Amino acid sequence: MTASILSNNPPALQRKTTTARVVDLLRDQILSGALPEGIQLRQEKLAAELGVSRVPIREALHQLEAEGLVRQESHKGAVVSGLSIDDLEETYEIRARLETWLLELSMPLMTAQHYQRAEEILVQIAEDQQDENWSSLNWAFHAALYAPANRPQTLALIRKLYLNAYRHFPLPIRLTGGRERMNREHQLLLDLCRAGDIERAKDHLEQHILMGARHLISRLKALRRREGAPE
Repeated sequence: MTASILSNNPPALQRKTTTARVVDLLRDQILSGALPEGIQLRQEKLAAELGVSRVPIREALHQLEAEGLVRQESHKGAVVSGLSIDDLEETYEIRARLETWLLELSMPLMTAQHYQRAEEILVQIAEDQQDENWSSLNWAFHAALYAPANRPQTLALIRKLYLNAYRHFPLPIRLTGGRERMNREHQLLLDLCRAGDIERAKDHLEQHILMGARHLISRLKALRRREGAPE
């Protein structure tokens, strides 16, 4: 199976910063799940779709390989890589450390507007029953709490970790923990932020991330065993 970048092909990329544009596009497609794990990335096909030469495609694939999103396989070339169970567990551990640190920086700087924005997102999560929208709304809520810390590089890194992990979970598995439980945990986190209880908020956030990871990974292990896929 080979890759098609988009159902509606983008216009030819400008020559200037072509490699960076290709990297950004391919990365977004991989992290969104549009290019799934194991799919072949043929240089000539990608070059034709994007209207560029094979040189920036090759350079972009090298960069994505360094980021761990692409791997080289004999007789196939570049394919979209996946994370092992151990890699997923480590990803969530990194998230827990970084996100609790950002929350600690953010809480003293939160204003009524920040609380209102987070509350509005929680209302959206509760009202929006489209499973496909849950991951993006979940991220928006967490990002709203971390934004006052003004650490854009850290936030961007966490978002990449979040997207890279979640692309490995089939949509139904993401929600088997129960929307109501997750909504309650989100509301408690926001309440602790409003109360200014930094230590309890950090502890709750860490447990929210790690317990969610354990549940998801347990379900993913069971799914991979049924499919005979390596863990």
